[in-house]
Amino acid sequence: MSGGNPAGVDNTFRRKFDKEEYLERARQRERDEKDEARRGKDRGPPVQRQPLKHRDYEVDLESRLGKTQVVTPIAPLSQQAGYYCSVCECVVKDSANYLDHINGKKRKYLQTLF
Repeated sequence: MSGGNPAGVDNTFRRKFDKEEYLERARQRERDEKDEARRGKDRGPPVQRQPLKHRDYEVDLESRLGKTQVVTPIAPLSQQAGYYCSVCECVVKDSANYLDHINGKKRKYLQTLF
């Protein structure tokens, strides 16, 4: 051979795909998706949740506006920088995330437990 490559060496550096194998995988995936869709319909009626209620307390977001705070790693959670949630015992770093947190599903669930 002229080029210096030994006979029988694949030097195309491109991945070869077995079209039949991938076609069978696609068919199997479609079957699995149809089975899952059928199982999803058999789950029954959706869970009835309690209607939303108006918050009976004021959310204080403006008290720390424009103030600086020294952050220390040994401070208790309630005194760390950010907004502290006493229900979940966590600190959220800004007011937008705090509002998302207090209106979220996880906190509402924990609130019903206590």
